[in-house]
Amino acid sequence: MRNFILLITLLFSFTSIAQIEGTWNGNIEIPNQKLPFVIHISKANNQLKVMGESPMQTDEKFPLEKITFQNDTLKISDSKLGMNYVGVLKNPKQIEGKFSQRGMSFPLNLEKGEFKLNRPQEPQPPFSYKTEDVTFENKEAKIKLAGTLTMPNGKGKFPAIVLVAGSGTNDRNEELFGHKPFMVIADHLTKNGYAVLRYDKRGVASSEGNFAKATVFDFASDAKAAIKYLKTVKEIDSKKIGVLGHSEGGSVAQIIASEDSSVNFIILMASLGIKGSDGLVLQNDAFAKAMGLPELTRALNKKLNEKTYEIIMRNDSKEKANKELKEYYKTTVHYKNATDEELDERIKGLYSEHIRQLLLFDPIDYLPKINCEVLAINGTKDLQVTSVENLAGIAKGLGSKGKLQIISYDGLNHLFQPATTGLDSEYGEIETTIEPKVLEDITKWLNEKVK
Repeated sequence: MRNFILLITLLFSFTSIAQIEGTWNGNIEIPNQKLPFVIHISKANNQLKVMGESPMQTDEKFPLEKITFQNDTLKISDSKLGMNYVGVLKNPKQIEGKFSQRGMSFPLNLEKGEFKLNRPQEPQPPFSYKTEDVTFENKEAKIKLAGTLTMPNGKGKFPAIVLVAGSGTNDRNEELFGHKPFMVIADHLTKNGYAVLRYDKRGVASSEGNFAKATVFDFASDAKAAIKYLKTVKEIDSKKIGVLGHSEGGSVAQIIASEDSSVNFIILMASLGIKGSDGLVLQNDAFAKAMGLPELTRALNKKLNEKTYEIIMRNDSKEKANKELKEYYKTTVHYKNATDEELDERIKGLYSEHIRQLLLFDPIDYLPKINCEVLAINGTKDLQVTSVENLAGIAKGLGSKGKLQIISYDGLNHLFQPATTGLDSEYGEIETTIEPKVLEDITKWLNEKVK
């Protein structure tokens, strides 16, 4: 009889663990806000493992340290995040519980199933045009890049556009916070008669290469390879190929157009028009202002950032830069009482060759050499690449050549979404991926200048 009872207990335990495996999602009920939270529970070597996901804050899943499930009670904790979750399994598809982090506690009820943000602009098949997954080679870097080529139906010849994403580990859709802006752009432009090539950055998704060691000049090399590939496609008009660059992708577009006279046009979406270091100082201050930080705090932060960037730009190695940064930080009001360990932690991620080249990048080295048609657009709520200063810098750099059109959109953020504050915390909350007027204006400009 004892053996029978033990068997029943083991079976019950196994069934309970099976019930908890899978994906669960819900909203952390913060006052005046709902923050989606997703957990993915799996079992390996008879132990439960859990990955977390906060779709409004990041596109990446992250491991959580501890998980237990006993007597229908799920407990998850992570010391690095300072979070705890305790929930009770009410039925096979519902958990009721609370999420706690750094002394604050909020309701978080979970339902079993995949989480999907509402993105009404995301194109859905079947498409009214041809779409093909392609690979092309950057012979200079000895890597292959993977992407998607969309073309209107028919024989062509079609004008073509290479899409170049902003900073970060972007895939071909430039996916972030559940949005796929490059997919939306490609869909709209292809429906209007343009071939569009979008691709995964080197070292990302299906593309080869080392993203961690890449700079803006490496990304320019990749975009050149994309243009070279398009010139081999028979349906494409090789004399009408241009580049649309978003954010750092706009810097790539400037580099390419200044060096290659065969580039027919460029579209700069929230692109730097001033030196990178100046742009980042403005970016940090714009975020601080939008977050309501006092003037004195902003002034101190600005001074800290300016000196930090100066040190990074001046040093061509991480070791030399970190040594000088540490010495400087000890003299600041922010870190004068910090331990060596705390300072090491603070500065360890500041220097990379990618960041250094971004800080050193100056559009004035490229814009005067550009002779093709240029469309430069930005939003007044853009805190990452502030519109007034950068659009003015682009206009000044290109001069009075008569080939520049500038459009400033009132109330749009860095992703060209209608925004309230412009803070990146809004990106995922906004359902619009790109304001439709922006897509219409890009198409109108292309029809007038290119087609």
